[in-house]
Amino acid sequence: VIIMVTCKIISFSLFVFHANAWYRFNVGFPNQGQNMTPFSLNETLRMVALYSEKFQIKPEYVGPHFTVVNNDLRFKCPNLMTEVIESDKRVKAPCKITEELQRKFTMNGLMDGGEECAPQDAAQNPDMQNGVEKTWVWTFDMINNYNKKGSYSMTRCGAYGNSVCEETCELYANDYIKDKVGIVLGSQNPWAEEGLIHYGAKQVITVEYMKIISQHPKLITLHPVDAAKKFLNKTLTPVDFIFTYSSLEHDGMGRYGDPINPYADLESIARAYCMLKPNGILFLSVPVGPDQIAGYNHRIYGKYRLSLILPLWEPIDLIGSYFNLSNTQKDLGNYFNQPIWVLKKKSKHHGKQSLRK
Repeated sequence: VIIMVTCKIISFSLFVFHANAWYRFNVGFPNQGQNMTPFSLNETLRMVALYSEKFQIKPEYVGPHFTVVNNDLRFKCPNLMTEVIESDKRVKAPCKITEELQRKFTMNGLMDGGEECAPQDAAQNPDMQNGVEKTWVWTFDMINNYNKKGSYSMTRCGAYGNSVCEETCELYANDYIKDKVGIVLGSQNPWAEEGLIHYGAKQVITVEYMKIISQHPKLITLHPVDAAKKFLNKTLTPVDFIFTYSSLEHDGMGRYGDPINPYADLESIARAYCMLKPNGILFLSVPVGPDQIAGYNHRIYGKYRLSLILPLWEPIDLIGSYFNLSNTQKDLGNYFNQPIWVLKKKSKHHGKQSLRK
């Protein structure tokens, strides 16, 4: 089935938003000392729409696994899953900046940065992954007691010291997490898994490039290749929700043992869509601010990159930090500015819904 989606900022008047959908939006960043102004989610989306009014999607922005037709994106779920399998077979050479690579990562220069490689490319040391041994074991006691450690917990969004993860769960656990099956995309420490189980998740599946062995009965771990294979052979049952915090912005940069791919984050978002049930929920958190490639450590998502990832979803809420989408500011964003988007999968696409007014 070909999924078509209009890559324009969805008209806020078409959405029915949750009563709690309020988000504080700052003209700048908190450390700039500017006054905070409350904006509704509708107004935030409209601001994104105004920024992207003249934005035209080009094939080189999205890569070979998406087709652009009249500013619409089309993709096939099986093709995206097959790409995960095939890309893992390729040689994971250390990051080396070329003119072509920089052009692809920065959307032909629309995103700032991208001049330097991340020093912790996992391929530089085959016996280590991001400085740790390649196999982790998550024991039952480790996961059950994780929240008690304090420094890594749902109350702090892991090591980020951010309360938005707990706030999100308090607001939406009864509707979208309790007695549901979900996936965590990208995980170094099981703080999110512990938190989701604490809030009543029936089962959590962690999909992560690093090898993890889980000894908890409610937690399954899968390498992305294994998840893709299970999807293709129809043994991966569509899930109720997907939770990802500070993960997708790293996709395709090689920092965590994944293949170099300028479009990997867009492909991951599309695969999340594929793995969800109709009307399934995506809890998505990535750094926001002016569009940037930050030294091939991570991306920061602004008016251009958000224009590529939002159209698949009906926004329900936006919870969290302060940010600015304008690329006129040379303060390129705070990596810790990671609000959580609560997004509902659109069960039907006709390729005609517009994200713009």
